[in-house]
Amino acid sequence: MDNRQSLIANLYTFSVVARFLSFTLASEELCLTQGAVSQRIKKLEEELGFKLFIRLTRKLELTEEGQRILATLTTSFDAVFSEIEDIRFNELTGELYIGVAPTFAHLWLLPRFSEFQKRYPLLDVKVRVKASKLDFQNQPVDLAIYYGDATHTDFYHQRLFDEKLLPVCTREYADKLGLNNSEERLKEACFIHSTESLEFLSPQAEWLHWLKQTGRKTDILSHHYVFNHEELAMSAAKASMGIAMGRYQLIRPYLDSGELIAPFESVDAGLGYDLICPKGHEQRPRFQAFSSWINELIAGGDNSRS
Repeated sequence: MDNRQSLIANLYTFSVVARFLSFTLASEELCLTQGAVSQRIKKLEEELGFKLFIRLTRKLELTEEGQRILATLTTSFDAVFSEIEDIRFNELTGELYIGVAPTFAHLWLLPRFSEFQKRYPLLDVKVRVKASKLDFQNQPVDLAIYYGDATHTDFYHQRLFDEKLLPVCTREYADKLGLNNSEERLKEACFIHSTESLEFLSPQAEWLHWLKQTGRKTDILSHHYVFNHEELAMSAAKASMGIAMGRYQLIRPYLDSGELIAPFESVDAGLGYDLICPKGHEQRPRFQAFSSWINELIAGGDNSRS
C-alpha cells in the first residue's frame, strides 16, 4: 500500500473513531482489532504532525485540529459514498433524504407525494421537518425546501413559487366582529402570528408587511397569539380564536372548503419556496428526479391545488 492509500485508509479509520469516540466501538465497526485501529491513528498523527485526540482515562475527545479534520472528512466521505451509490444504483433506488419546513410538508408536499412514490417505487425517502434551515454538513440531507428570500449563499437553489399573504378567520369570527361590513372593527380582533421559517424576523413581520402593503394602520399587539408553527396558527384561526395571517399557497384547502374565509385582500409576501442543495449535487439523478417531478407539478398549476 503506497503512502497515499495508507493515508486515505487511516483518515477513514480516524473518521470512524471520531464518530464513536471509542477505539473499541470503531474496531467493531471496521472489523479490525483494537490494536490495529490504535496503530492506524498513531501513524496518522505522526504523518500529520499533530494530535487528533485527547486520550482521557475513560474516554476520547477530539482536539481542535481533530474537529477541523473531521468536519472536512465527513463532507468528503459522504460525497464519495454518495457518488458510488449514484453509479451503482443510478440514484433511483437507495434513499432520498429531504429537509422541509413542517407546514409545507404537511399541507403542500404530503398531499401530492404519493405521485412521486408511484413514479419511483424503489426509492426510499426520509423526510426531516425543521422550520429553520438545515445544516447540510452535519445533517446528511440530499435536498431541502425553504421558505425565504432566495438568499442561499454557496448553495444551488431554484425558486419553486412565490407566496402571498392574506388575513383569514372563520365566517363566525368575521360575523362576530362585523368584518364583512366594516373593517374599522379589525382593531378589536385577536391577531394570530406565525413565526415558522421566519426566525430571522420579528414575530409580527407578516402582519406588519400586510398592513404596510395595504396602507392600513392597526395595533396588532393590542391582543395577540404567537405560534412558531403555521399549522398551529391556522388551527387557532379555525377555532375562531382570532384572525391569522395566512400563507395562501399552504392554506388554500381551508379556503376552498370554507373552514376559513379571507375578509381582506392578499399581498405579495416578498418571500417564496426554494429548492436547494449543495452546489454540484444538482446534477445527481436523485435530485434531478425530485426536481423534475416537483417542477412538473408547478408548471401544471399544481402549486395551488387543494
